[in-house]
Amino acid sequence: MHLNRIDLGTLCTVRETGESGTLKKIYFYPTKFEIEFSSGDIQHFSSKDLEFDGIVQNNATLQSPTIPKNGQGDAWTSWEPFRGESVVKHHFSTSKEIMWKMLTSLEMLNAWFFGVQRALPILDIERYVHRYSFTHFNLAPGAFFKTRPKTIAPYFKCQIMTVEKESEFGFTFRTSPLFQEYVHFTIEETEQGVWVTFKRSSQGFFSFLTQFNWPEKSQIFQKLDSIVPKIEFKSDDDETGNGNSGANQFGGFASRQDYIDYGINMGLEGNMDYVNAIPEKPIRGMAKAGIIKAKRSGITPPKPDKPSGGAAPSSDGGMAALSSEELVAFLVNKGLDGDMDTVNAHTDKVTRGKAKSMIVKIKRGTIDRPTMPKIPEDSSPVEDVNETEDQMIERLIAKGLDGDMDEINGLENRVMRGKIKSAIVKAKRAAK
Repeated sequence: MHLNRIDLGTLCTVRETGESGTLKKIYFYPTKFEIEFSSGDIQHFSSKDLEFDGIVQNNATLQSPTIPKNGQGDAWTSWEPFRGESVVKHHFSTSKEIMWKMLTSLEMLNAWFFGVQRALPILDIERYVHRYSFTHFNLAPGAFFKTRPKTIAPYFKCQIMTVEKESEFGFTFRTSPLFQEYVHFTIEETEQGVWVTFKRSSQGFFSFLTQFNWPEKSQIFQKLDSIVPKIEFKSDDDETGNGNSGANQFGGFASRQDYIDYGINMGLEGNMDYVNAIPEKPIRGMAKAGIIKAKRSGITPPKPDKPSGGAAPSSDGGMAALSSEELVAFLVNKGLDGDMDTVNAHTDKVTRGKAKSMIVKIKRGTIDRPTMPKIPEDSSPVEDVNETEDQMIERLIAKGLDGDMDEINGLENRVMRGKIKSAIVKAKRAAK
């Protein structure tokens, strides 16, 4: 309930003093409440100063996004005598497998890890060239490699301490002979990628030196993010509602003519429900006109193969007789049964959106699945095969005056189509 719609006479309590009073008047812009106390004193308060009897005032809370802007999470550093520690968190739009490969590719440390100029393996191997390649390096606890900092200092030996595939990775690290650090990476998978936590810790008298260059050290994941292969993750709505746009075009057929020819064949086979369910009016009209032409001439176009996965509209004629709630329930059941093409082909955006939203909620378990409505049989008959041209023109003029232009627009004979439309215009003018 809005606080500016509270009934006059409602009892309330002043939060600061605990004094009780009665609401006498409400002022707007900004909202102020006139309160009369038992002593006869009248004062004015804002909503945050009062508690109204029988009304729960929920505190507003700020909901931060699950994934921060640019993926940047927490980043902090601290130092106390003989101990330094820092943490950097970042969200990457990639998979756990890719992230693990990037973190453990030690030959690429110089591309993103601050302070590293080059990294080389330490291998006891005969071939000289292999001593400078990580190809034969065994990524396991106890293995050694060396890094050279971007200073005049020589190479320093590093030892791998923690290896838990696609989860944790840690090793000792030096940029100075005065102190040693332990760096540790943790990977946590999310619906939209992975969170990576990078922790550096050091101990000893010179551990305070790790605090230098913190602004650059805190940005190492921004550098890594620029080279990590990205994956485009889909939301729940995308997963349930958005199929391949190319597959949904023309009912999933390769061309518009294939869509029409398939509808003609379905109509000749007696399945007019399929034709009536075609959402595109011009294509539906052309299919109906093609059925009549095929019956007159006896020439049937070749029947294209139906797209796999039920991309073409299913036989669900009589849809016009359904109410808006029944239509949503019908599309929801189709989508839950795996036929999202029928949902995507529906022309009404509002109904389509409601159906997709309900599908997501049902999959999450927040609401129950609706019952499948009974589809009334479509009574639209196939036109008389023996109909003459004059009878056809007269019939189509009557349909056009009633607002049904589908079959007229689908006529291949342009001259006849023009005559019919001209007659409709003249008839509407005469009626005025």
